[in-house]
Amino acid sequence: MQETSNNPWPSDIDGPIVFIVDSISRTEKYLLEKAIRDNQPKGASFHIAQRQLRQTSNRKRRASSLLLELTKSNDNPYFVPLRICWQTRTQEGNHGVSLRDLITGNREYPSPFQQKIRLRKDRNSYSISIGLGATLSQLKEACAQHAHKHGSNQDLVKFIDRSAFLALEKTERLTKGARYKIPQLLSDEVIRKPAVIEALSKISESSGRSMDSLIKEAKLCLNEMSAKPNMLGTDMAAALGRFMYTRGFDKNIDFAEGDIDRIRKLLKEKPVAFLFTHKSHMDGFLLMTIFHDQNLTPLHLFGGINMNMPGIGPILRRAGGIFIRRSFQNDPVYKVIFKNYIDYLGEKRFPLMWALEGTRSRTGKLMPPRYGLINYVVSAHMRDDAPDLILMPVSITYDQVPEVADYDALQAGGKKRPESTSWFMEYISGLKNPHGKIHVRFGEGVPISEYIDHNNRTPQTRNIQKIAFELAVDANNATPITVNSLICYVVLEHGHKAITFSELNTDINELLSLIKLLNFSATEDVRNLDEAGIRKCLEELGTTGVIDIFNDGIESVYMLPSGGGRTAAYYRNGLIHFFITSAIADMALLAVSETGDEAIAQFHNEALKLRDMFKYEFFFEGSSAFIVLLEKELELRAPNWRDSVRQGSKPTRKLLAGITPILGHGTLRPFLEAYLVLARALRMQAVGEVSDPKALINHALTLGKQRVLQKRIHCEESVSGSYFENAIKIAESLDLLKAGDDAVAGRQRWLEDLRETSANVRFLASMADAKRLQVRTQLEK
Repeated sequence: MQETSNNPWPSDIDGPIVFIVDSISRTEKYLLEKAIRDNQPKGASFHIAQRQLRQTSNRKRRASSLLLELTKSNDNPYFVPLRICWQTRTQEGNHGVSLRDLITGNREYPSPFQQKIRLRKDRNSYSISIGLGATLSQLKEACAQHAHKHGSNQDLVKFIDRSAFLALEKTERLTKGARYKIPQLLSDEVIRKPAVIEALSKISESSGRSMDSLIKEAKLCLNEMSAKPNMLGTDMAAALGRFMYTRGFDKNIDFAEGDIDRIRKLLKEKPVAFLFTHKSHMDGFLLMTIFHDQNLTPLHLFGGINMNMPGIGPILRRAGGIFIRRSFQNDPVYKVIFKNYIDYLGEKRFPLMWALEGTRSRTGKLMPPRYGLINYVVSAHMRDDAPDLILMPVSITYDQVPEVADYDALQAGGKKRPESTSWFMEYISGLKNPHGKIHVRFGEGVPISEYIDHNNRTPQTRNIQKIAFELAVDANNATPITVNSLICYVVLEHGHKAITFSELNTDINELLSLIKLLNFSATEDVRNLDEAGIRKCLEELGTTGVIDIFNDGIESVYMLPSGGGRTAAYYRNGLIHFFITSAIADMALLAVSETGDEAIAQFHNEALKLRDMFKYEFFFEGSSAFIVLLEKELELRAPNWRDSVRQGSKPTRKLLAGITPILGHGTLRPFLEAYLVLARALRMQAVGEVSDPKALINHALTLGKQRVLQKRIHCEESVSGSYFENAIKIAESLDLLKAGDDAVAGRQRWLEDLRETSANVRFLASMADAKRLQVRTQLEK
């Protein structure tokens, strides 16, 4: 292949040469023709065919009489494509194209006017890209192979244009990088696929519709859903994402060491789909910016058709946005095109991206993955010769989330604000507060070959569920613990009681020891945390109102603001999945009343009971694997736990009192109290069937607010719509929403069980408080 060069004349070529000049302006045409003539060897024969290969697809390219004539030549001419490659800030080593660059014209393909300005400033502001050349005989052979593969005749002149265009794109990427790799000639590549023609033929036979009408509809479907990425669009999306996150966050995004290189290597080897944890409206733009700045192949982002709104919609589409209908089960043509479009993107190594949970988490905790897109994308890759698809979870963790106030209002029963262009502009203008850092982590990845059989064209629901579960576990394991999540864990554990810095620091250091002991994922800020780092984060949390800081006393104290529990819980919930197993172990130890093997069995049974209670909140392994993990963590926290448990209740409680830190109450109490409120609201319902879960949630919200005022709930965090939704799932699984005496009796039993479990949580809290009092008393002596 010819490299980008200032000398466009190919060497060691016998016979006439045909330069296919891809120019979009008179300036480019002049520069290319001048370069050809300035470097022309004496006596060489050549032709120049001016083409506009980069023009938009909705304008038909004019036929070339010169190329048509040359294809009939007996001299076997050699065809060489050329193009002007304009330099950008990205190529010069800067960190991407900014919004200012886009406005001033410092972008990939400047306008004809901007081209002249650049040349006046710097005559060396461009280079010449030379694509891989080929003889006429080679092109004829390749054209015939292409026609055979796609089952249709191929015009030779159009094929030469196509080959020249793709050769230039490939050469240009060597200079400009993978960030500008975009799909070309999309309609021809997808609509003409043999699989598409075969599927449309079957639809034609069953429906009686003509192939012409079906192909026309297929093109409309492809045009509606498909991304239309171009270099300007990818630059704009990356610049917008950079502008958004740098307004309120540290400009240096935190990655795990080696992650970017690992992903770069993977993108070259296999088709990859990235599924990100969804916390903010910024997520998609952020990842587009990261991939652009790290010179990775651009992402194709799935979005609902409702996101194709004026203003932002066209920007997203030109940056790789794929807009799909909410439902297309009953549209066979749409399904065929969607499947083959996804297959085409995977085959050409264009990575896909969408939100693992389908929507933003309103609680800070990972929500259950949505199966729909996983199913469609996996189905698209289920053919014998398809390379293995890697589903890669991406954890995005913000020190603070700009939308957290909206989430708090929704959990308290408020209504979601409608999304629009004006709303989006208002959102961007509000990104001003210091929100700390952004931490991005890539998971290990889930190869679909480990869960599906390529010989079966339709993936089984059970296999999709397994894939989704593994993605969720992988995403959680990759999510790092942040300093803010540690602070909020401690503050929430104390409820609305103010604590000193010394008390806060002591509790955080106990958690840090546990994180190190159990080798949980954490940011570098956490691993190198000192008092100065804690104070810095406290000030930032105080500035944004997450915590209250009282400085007028003998010493500063920190506490939850009135009504601020759900906001702090959002950040605390970013780490809670790491503590859940040990928290259940703490609670299960309280159930021990027997001795010997019976005591161990009691411990296991109670742990499994609690695991089942919280199965809608967290992602647990199977029962046996869960017990193995439970015992492994407890072995590290209390090496002689088996001996104490076998001796019965008192030694077991003494063992528990010696464990530092105790996690059961700080981790489980918010959810238990939420379930208890919902259970009370359910018992207060009429004996008939509960047909309106939303009305029951609203009742629970009202009841919960009352119990907060009565100080009968530790913190208003438990008055949360999302927590109540999971409580309803538990009630449904227990058949408590049905009518009848059995359901009424079951509601009462459920309420009593929750009361008993809540009492155990309060006991653990009092045990932890007693330990703190003992430490404080010793320090004061």
